[in-house]
Amino acid sequence: MPTRPGNDLLIIECDSANLAADRLNLGKALADLLKHDAVKLVLRDTTVRLVQTSTARRLLEQFREVAEEHFRAILVVAHSNPAGLQLASDKFCAWRTFGNWLQPFEPEFVFLVACEAGGSETVRELFEPVKKTLRDVYASPAELYGIQAAALAVIIGELLLTGDIDDEHSVAARLVNYIGTGGQIYRWSYEETGPGAEIPAKSWDDLAKVFDFGEWNLQQHIDEWIQGARRNS
Repeated sequence: MPTRPGNDLLIIECDSANLAADRLNLGKALADLLKHDAVKLVLRDTTVRLVQTSTARRLLEQFREVAEEHFRAILVVAHSNPAGLQLASDKFCAWRTFGNWLQPFEPEFVFLVACEAGGSETVRELFEPVKKTLRDVYASPAELYGIQAAALAVIIGELLLTGDIDDEHSVAARLVNYIGTGGQIYRWSYEETGPGAEIPAKSWDDLAKVFDFGEWNLQQHIDEWIQGARRNS
């Protein structure tokens, strides 16, 4: 299997027609952005592939064009829950099974724009088939709304630009994301979810529930407060 350049990104948009109907086709939006001429000037050596799934019968056909490629990073956009994700319109896929789908690509980083995909048990299942190459999984342990995925775009951008993810930058992006939108994004390594780490990992699951207040838009609230203050002045 040939080795792709180091900064490649595979975007998998699962059941894309349904995501588009819900205005959550964020994978295509990012792919279009990365194809923009101005962005390509900065990321000129980066190869980005987009796979949009439809039905279970067409999955092999839709993955065929990328089947023999390696990708350092994979972004997955899907409807999901702790048990698995909607891989196609007529196929719900357990997380470990989905890990088997990802294994041939030998990713180092997986980003999940998917609800409740960042719980420790979920990530443990995903990691198992891909643990040989997978370094980190970025995902939300709670419901994830479109506006709350901004931090992942920032982190992916740094990876594509520099070839790595700075830990301090990652923490800052995810903290700002929570303050601004309420979106919780966890970063998990295999050591943090693997054998012997179940109890500490469960503590992070419990903490996510404490800090889950749903979606908010801090910028919108500030704008509304400023407009109200101007009307009352």
